[in-house]
Amino acid sequence: MATEELPQVSLKHPAPHRHRVSLAALFFGLAAAPVAWNAQLLFGVALSAHACYPRDVPLALPIWSGLWWILVAIDIAGIILAIAGGLVSFRSWRLTFDEAPGSVHHLLDIGQGRTRFLAMFGILTSILFALGMLFAAAADFVVPLCR
Repeated sequence: MATEELPQVSLKHPAPHRHRVSLAALFFGLAAAPVAWNAQLLFGVALSAHACYPRDVPLALPIWSGLWWILVAIDIAGIILAIAGGLVSFRSWRLTFDEAPGSVHHLLDIGQGRTRFLAMFGILTSILFALGMLFAAAADFVVPLCR
């Protein structure tokens, strides 16, 4: 009875440059813009709704004199947070750009370059949510507060 010898197989990790980027940076890049958009929506709608409709009858003017500036500050803070998430994702993508050779389609088929994929997904998420927040911020300039 002869023993069969198995050929040597060298397996590489699917994300060989994962040590270049921290997990916290990847998650911040992925989550910063959606969290900022959610906070902008939550706080902006809650403050403006309470200021213009505190009881049974809607008011013609908000109960706070600086409501418009508060809403604009919330919008700016959300957009800045989304941009920060995009920049962190872009930095992560640049650090892992050469993680695996091949085109994007080839790497998706074989499942390599996960760190680079998460960084790219963070860039795209940040861009889309920042655009959404810009459109929502435009409503502060176009739509009257309590009408």
